[in-house]
Amino acid sequence: MNFLKIAQVIILMMLFIGCEDPHRRKKMDFGLFTLDVPYKWQQVKKNGIDSYVGAIAVDKSDTLYFDLGMYSNNLTEHNIEIITRQMMEESATDSMKDIIVKDIPLDFDADRFRKQNVSWDTIHNRHAKIVFARISGNGLTGVYIDSLWQRGSSKTRFNLAAADLKVQNEKDLLNAVKTLRFYKK
Repeated sequence: MNFLKIAQVIILMMLFIGCEDPHRRKKMDFGLFTLDVPYKWQQVKKNGIDSYVGAIAVDKSDTLYFDLGMYSNNLTEHNIEIITRQMMEESATDSMKDIIVKDIPLDFDADRFRKQNVSWDTIHNRHAKIVFARISGNGLTGVYIDSLWQRGSSKTRFNLAAADLKVQNEKDLLNAVKTLRFYKK
């Protein structure tokens, strides 16, 4: 009986030691910026032409991408084209990009069909645009900062984003962007 209890304690200890704390975090340092992320996230090096780019592997299916430079995407959702079935039949439109409705009523609001919401916050003393999917798993989530530094008339911009993230990864990204810190070299 004692042997059985000892074996149970050893097995429980092995399970406890082997399990990773899902709340464990680490600081990722990219030289020009840092952020605190879940421990499992891993840096992926990328090569950019006119800016500093890279990626963060969140898990097997979700990856975040960042761009720090003059031409970083501002994460604005493209305008939505609303067409009626009749308009589609009368012209050669690309229905993959359009929202097709039977009729367009006078009080029609195209924003109902947008995939992402936008909010504004201050991150490391900078005005930041936060975008997040209206429906988790279907839309862009990330942060855009229009002006980190300015040299003459050129601004250094920043974005960190991913499309169609799983619910937990979306939450983790939105928490991580609040910890962004920038360092001009």
